[in-house]
Amino acid sequence: MATDLYHRMLAYNYGDDERGELMRKVWSGHPWMVNAYTGGYSNDRDREHAIQTWCIENIGEPASPIHGKPGAWYRGSATINGWTWMGFTNEADMLRFIERWPAPDGVVEH
Repeated sequence: MATDLYHRMLAYNYGDDERGELMRKVWSGHPWMVNAYTGGYSNDRDREHAIQTWCIENIGEPASPIHGKPGAWYRGSATINGWTWMGFTNEADMLRFIERWPAPDGVVEH
């Protein structure tokens, strides 16, 4: 099982096979994906740090798929308008994350 975001990521045309394969490699172990509000780099550093700290303390160590390091969760490397993909190995951890880290009131995904 996986989220719709995960299936859309798999189906997306990245422009060449190498980039598509890299995306599959990076996310394949964390199919419970969400687009999470992590904040912008310049104005929400505390939120980003708090999210990562919470994930480590409550879910476990992060993965580094490119380096072959397994982990319970993975944070995408791109943040766009304050939104970052987060992936989890199971639905229960994803749901706990969503409950703990909803987007702030008035912040809408673009």
